[in-house]
Amino acid sequence: MRLSEEMREQAEQQAAAAAAASLDPDVPATSRPPVDRVSEAGAVVWPGAIQCGALAGAVTALLTLLAFPLPPVSLLGLFWGFAAPIVALGVYTSRFPRTHITTGFGARVGMLSGLGIAAASATVHTVAVVLARFAFHDAASIDGPLDQVFAQLRISLIARSGAADAQPVLNWLAIPEFRVGLMLASLGMMLALYLAYSSLAGAFAGYLRSHRRPQS
Repeated sequence: MRLSEEMREQAEQQAAAAAAASLDPDVPATSRPPVDRVSEAGAVVWPGAIQCGALAGAVTALLTLLAFPLPPVSLLGLFWGFAAPIVALGVYTSRFPRTHITTGFGARVGMLSGLGIAAASATVHTVAVVLARFAFHDAASIDGPLDQVFAQLRISLIARSGAADAQPVLNWLAIPEFRVGLMLASLGMMLALYLAYSSLAGAFAGYLRSHRRPQS
């Protein structure tokens, strides 16, 4: 028991000395320990976690761009969306092995990766829509699939409720502003579901790693 306490005190003293040396201007920069290693054992390096989330978004942006000329790549992008929270946590632990991984931290990294993926996907698709409509004047490629979706929705409503009962809803669907609002609400729900999934996936990965000993 005494030996373990002495070892812990010695480790704390060494960590404090390393941190002091990193802040001492008289110590040459080449002899200072790397910034990532100066942090106290078990501490979270949030800039690194944010970078892992941004990396997940960058991969999504690349796959989305490749999916335009190569549609089968979209399937790879779908798989990446499911695996990204776990991969992001793996990348973080490889870069910062001293951090003590917990379930909560895994959920946060999963959330960051989900936000990065959502932001990258929304940015690429928004730019693609703007270019298609205003630069290439190819509005049919955008409006055609949307018209098919709403046409199928009308058919489903009539089949379920009958033409007379479904007429008030059909009138709303004829209003462009309502259709835009319905699309935004659907996208918002999909985003919320994906962020919930990415948080759960990151939490699961964090739980699996929580029992591992941080490397020194």
